[in-house]
Amino acid sequence: MARRFGVRYLRRWGQNFLADRPQLERLVEALELSPEDRVVEVGPGLGALTVELAKYARAVVGVEIDPAAVKALALSLRGRSNVRIIEASILRTAVGELLPAPYRVIGNIPYNLTGALFVHLLEQPTPPTRIDLLVQVEVAERLVAPPGSWSMATLGVRVYGTPELVLRVPRTAFVPQPKVDSALVRIVPDAEPALPRDHLPSFFDFVTPFFQARRKQLPFVLARKLGTSGAEARARLTVIGIDPARRAETLTLEEWRRLFENVRAN
Repeated sequence: MARRFGVRYLRRWGQNFLADRPQLERLVEALELSPEDRVVEVGPGLGALTVELAKYARAVVGVEIDPAAVKALALSLRGRSNVRIIEASILRTAVGELLPAPYRVIGNIPYNLTGALFVHLLEQPTPPTRIDLLVQVEVAERLVAPPGSWSMATLGVRVYGTPELVLRVPRTAFVPQPKVDSALVRIVPDAEPALPRDHLPSFFDFVTPFFQARRKQLPFVLARKLGTSGAEARARLTVIGIDPARRAETLTLEEWRRLFENVRAN
């Protein structure tokens, strides 16, 4: 019955249950949990990972959006006094207020949540000291890739810290089985982001149109943003040492910072 309920629940929310016990044990080992850890778990689902977290961590708070899963978790986690389940959307939750700092965030998340979730966690007033999320392997590879294949999500993560691909998990380990493999991505946020915190909303507003027109060369978008000619946009890029023939996905974090600060100053 639990398996039938689980597959129905997971298909509804686009989440895949890590059902292979050896792979689950590999994941738990890679998480490097300690008795002092306080953990926020994203989308505990049926609680397979939650049970493992509760064995090793001091406290676990699971944020689960589905009320039926919350009821099932109340049964499967009965007697575990160090676990609390909250029925809520993680993207609408003040994650930094769920546990005293320092805390960690761990989760096996739906693939469509990845980009927004990383930024939401990193933007918390009290961010986690470490984030470990199981995501689609192609997303993980893009997050850790050098400039050349960056997305908006890649840049958003790099502003706050450096991602690391820790572990690959084959698609056969999940129920229902997805079409792609997964990977555990880890981010240990830097003490401070690459730009001042009060500049970050403006920075992300600035860079977003470039990635929305990622097939276009930089001067095309820059000229539109500044209300100038393409020639003037190319000249501005050249002055700060960026080849006007490049596209958004090829710029490094330092080059984005330099371009943003140049435009902001002028």
